[in-house]
Amino acid sequence: MFRWHLITHNLHALQLVTDKARLLGVEIYCPMKLEVKKRRDCNGTRTTSTPLFPGYLFVRLDPEVVHHSVIADIPGVKEFVRFGGDISTVSNALIEALKQSLILMADEKVKRLECHNVPQAVLAKLAEIALMKSKIERQTAFFNLLQNDSKLIAMGNQPYSRISSVIETPKVDEKVW
Repeated sequence: MFRWHLITHNLHALQLVTDKARLLGVEIYCPMKLEVKKRRDCNGTRTTSTPLFPGYLFVRLDPEVVHHSVIADIPGVKEFVRFGGDISTVSNALIEALKQSLILMADEKVKRLECHNVPQAVLAKLAEIALMKSKIERQTAFFNLLQNDSKLIAMGNQPYSRISSVIETPKVDEKVW
């Protein structure tokens, strides 16, 4: 049965790890933080994309097809994240909510996001984590969410989430049609 897991890797081995894992048929997700900054020399903008959780990757695999040890043996992979000795699993709904919230977070008009199969409190916590400046604070808050949040445990392996509504606030000078 396919499940999402979290692995740690060497910071400079991201491309190698993702390439090797994809060759094995493993789905990879690396949440990215998108920053748009105004350029000082012209009216343009500069966009940079950095990993939201540097040194961590989400991998979706079926242990009966590709065993955990095969992934752990990829050069650059350190280990699977564990809580209490057991390899941690991440729900499908949480991964989908993370993907969708990061896509919409780039739009500054979006004020709230609601997803089917994901509690609003979890979405609010994900948005709060994504806005944190410190990498260590983001990682700590996300691990706290994974380890302690009973709402995540209740979600279990429900079907994938999907956006059910997006609440936008128009800019002051923007016309609403």
